[in-house]
Amino acid sequence: MLVQPTEEETGYTFPEYKFHTHNINQPPTTTPYMFAPNNSATQAAFQEDFVTSTFDFNGVTYVAAEPPGLHTQIEQNSQVNVTAQFSFCSICGDRATGKHYGAASCDGCKGFFRRSVRKNHVYACRFNRVCIVDKDKRNQCRYCRLRKCFKAGMKKEAVQNERDRISCRRPSYEENNPNNGLSVSSLLTAELHCRQAGIAPETDVDLSTKQIANISDVCESMKQQLLYLVEWAKCIPVFSELSLDDQVALLRAHAGEHLLLGLARRSLHLSDVLLLGNNCVIPRQTTIMESQPVGPPVDLDICRVGTRVMDELVKPLKKAEIDETEFACIKAIVFFDPNAKGLRDVARVESLRDQIQTNLEDYISDRQYDCRGRLGKLLLTLPALQSISWQMVEQIQFAKLFGVAQIDNLLQEMLLGGGYLFSPIF
Repeated sequence: MLVQPTEEETGYTFPEYKFHTHNINQPPTTTPYMFAPNNSATQAAFQEDFVTSTFDFNGVTYVAAEPPGLHTQIEQNSQVNVTAQFSFCSICGDRATGKHYGAASCDGCKGFFRRSVRKNHVYACRFNRVCIVDKDKRNQCRYCRLRKCFKAGMKKEAVQNERDRISCRRPSYEENNPNNGLSVSSLLTAELHCRQAGIAPETDVDLSTKQIANISDVCESMKQQLLYLVEWAKCIPVFSELSLDDQVALLRAHAGEHLLLGLARRSLHLSDVLLLGNNCVIPRQTTIMESQPVGPPVDLDICRVGTRVMDELVKPLKKAEIDETEFACIKAIVFFDPNAKGLRDVARVESLRDQIQTNLEDYISDRQYDCRGRLGKLLLTLPALQSISWQMVEQIQFAKLFGVAQIDNLLQEMLLGGGYLFSPIF
């Protein structure tokens, strides 16, 4: 029977286990470490089942034995624990992309924390500061999300130090960049400015008091709105920096889409009717006979296009509750098309569109409501926008061909110009 020497006596640091005395001829398997004099008996006892090492104490050489694979098992468990610790975001539980600002987190929470610190945001909770912050609800309360970031170990100093190391960082979506005016606030300002040309108040429309548009009314409204489009483009500084040929190419490329976007925006508060810029209306095709039992014949082709606008543009935008800033950004994304026919400085226009899309993405991710998939839903309206635009332009071409409507030079240049029908949004 042997008594284990103490750490004070030997100066040897023992593992943090509680040791007991054992018969050297019958070493137990339940104690990780055992000690006995280093002689033939102990070596024979430990030889087959234990890994041994020796040390001297009071002139006697002792043998220390441990179960084989103990250190390997401990190291493997440690690696598993570290992997598990960083595989999930410590804030929302989503898949973590690494350790950011002092805590394992996903890119969404990392970006949220960075923006909150850099802009000194002060949030408020509407529900007693006990909101659930998980993968699905992390955007519902920014106060509780930021507090959980701090609790998880994120450090404000890490963000500030990062900003000090980066001398020229990308401007945030809220910053007004005087070089190009593509921040969300600048785009919103340009959009609101071009609306100031007195259009009809956007209130509920009573069909009994409004004139239902014919093809001539539609063309007149288009001409007016195209002039506003040119004014809108001039409000964006970077547009004026492009060559004249590139300016014309961008204005021509998607003029029809811009007309439809404006029509859909003016009609978001209405039901089964579209409001033109000249105060005329286009009713849904199925309600024509009810809304106008008498009077001049209604152009069914116009109403077919109008019905598609209601179903494929107005309805999804209304369901998404698109706000003015998002609308202004979507309009700019459509406008700055690097694939526009005749465009020369393709790389620059592509860079401008990327910047707008990034700013819109940051703007959406910083909203109070759940933003997962929101940007995708907004962008998914663009294929329908393009398809309806082609159908609309086709109707204008037929109207010109058969002399039903007078097409002036502006409509001819911007809507019916060469190659318009085959210039894609993307």
